[in-house]
Amino acid sequence: MTKLESLRLSRRALLGGGAAVGLSAALAGCSNEGRGGATGANDPGTKSKVRPAYLRYEGVAPDLAGAEIGIPDAFIRYPADPVQAITEPPGDGKPIKVMTYTNTPVPPKLAQNEFWQELNERVGSPVEVNLTPSVDYGQKFATAVAGGQLGELFMIGGIPQKPQMLAAKAVDLTPYLSGDKIKNYPFLANLPETSWNAAIFGGKIYGVPIPRGAISTMVLYARKDILDEYGLPAEVTSADEFVQLCRELTDGPKNRFALADLPREYVRNMFAIPNQWRVQDGKLISGLEEPAQEEALALLAKLWKSGYVHPDAFTGQNQDRKTRFGNGTGPLVPGTFSGWPAYLQTMDKAGEIAIMAPPAHDGSGVGHTWLGEPTISVTAVSKEAEDRVETLLAYLNYLATPFGTSEYLFRKYGIAGVDHTVVDGNPVLTDKGFSETQLGLQYQADGPWAIFLPEKEGSTEACFNAMKEICPEALANPVDGLYSETNNRKGPQLGRAIGDVTDDIIQGRKPVSDWARAVAKWKKDGGDKIAEELYAAYEASR
Repeated sequence: MTKLESLRLSRRALLGGGAAVGLSAALAGCSNEGRGGATGANDPGTKSKVRPAYLRYEGVAPDLAGAEIGIPDAFIRYPADPVQAITEPPGDGKPIKVMTYTNTPVPPKLAQNEFWQELNERVGSPVEVNLTPSVDYGQKFATAVAGGQLGELFMIGGIPQKPQMLAAKAVDLTPYLSGDKIKNYPFLANLPETSWNAAIFGGKIYGVPIPRGAISTMVLYARKDILDEYGLPAEVTSADEFVQLCRELTDGPKNRFALADLPREYVRNMFAIPNQWRVQDGKLISGLEEPAQEEALALLAKLWKSGYVHPDAFTGQNQDRKTRFGNGTGPLVPGTFSGWPAYLQTMDKAGEIAIMAPPAHDGSGVGHTWLGEPTISVTAVSKEAEDRVETLLAYLNYLATPFGTSEYLFRKYGIAGVDHTVVDGNPVLTDKGFSETQLGLQYQADGPWAIFLPEKEGSTEACFNAMKEICPEALANPVDGLYSETNNRKGPQLGRAIGDVTDDIIQGRKPVSDWARAVAKWKKDGGDKIAEELYAAYEASR
């Protein structure tokens, strides 16, 4: 299911079906404080009254500056003498209990994990992480809410009754973070201003955002070394050229399929379909309603029927497509820019990455890539830990230390000689380090993303240049950060229904003509209501 089909409520929505019902029941007695009607008073006008001040970190100058064009700064070398940003451990000696998710294999337990042991020493408190695979996090979260087992810090996405849930279960952080008060936590103050939109409801700050933005833009990765082997270009200028490229890359005797996974978003980008929604004539129109959706589905069905897509694309896990890309059995794969380090990790040293920008399907120019969301999720402080708010915020501030600091170096690369080696002056994760450091720290808090890819020479420049080419013209979702209760309550079920029809069409079980009926049902079952609520929030924010 694509990001579009699930209305931004697939992996990041966290809840659906029975999990949503369970959470709604758990919240039945919650106060309506912070509800603010359909939007949860979650518009920029309300946010501006409490929004934390922005204090950009200037401690390290980038090698390639991206801020002015809306992409991350890039760094070719890690400073030889990193700045020590935190002078005192943030912890108070008591355990810090965290609930979050992961998109990588669960790391070794504390007793076998040298990185985790050292993290506890540096934090000054034992960090106890309740780590769940992202695909299971929704059900886990609902169960934790119902059982009062959220922990002291918990990651929250787009759940039903989100404003009510936060008002009932999370500490109001406004007295600690609004305006200049956030300067007590300078690395939280370094987070992009727009990322705080996802953390403010009813005029109150209920968490610390985890920023992403342009780095979470979905693109198509290509194994340039394999393309070169076949004498094929790393760019296409039309849908027909893309199909031809897939045909020539697919090699049965080598068990090679051109695509490690279905390029749903990439194909839709060829047909200029909006990023989730567009505003037209005083209302909000879903991208699902675009006539070009049927053309895009027909092309996806053609790729599948022709055998150009790995046969396990509908049944495998996220890690599987990375493995296919790494071993060359799927040399084209959709992924976000933030996934570049993981893709480098899966390849041997001869592997080389390129990014293929989507063309207009008819060859008339470039396609329209969808810009990534400003915030991936929010970490809230449980009311059960209200007496430790300052300690917990200090811990999140530690996790948000930016590139160039000794804290960032340790957090991302672990212990020198154990979790990483130094190659040409840069840290490079070892296999042990790649395993040990996967504690979901980046899903608890994180600083602004930095492009730094020391695993392979030239990768930093390649990633920066690809983002520079694609992201400044990428299409933003006009209602990003705005709240619809119907979207959070019914979006997962609606997304699954439209996703099932999408899968049936692509795999040939239903004709493309069934799409119109599916969209009409989506509109009737809640899509139109979502559009109304989001448009009301959009108008209020202007």
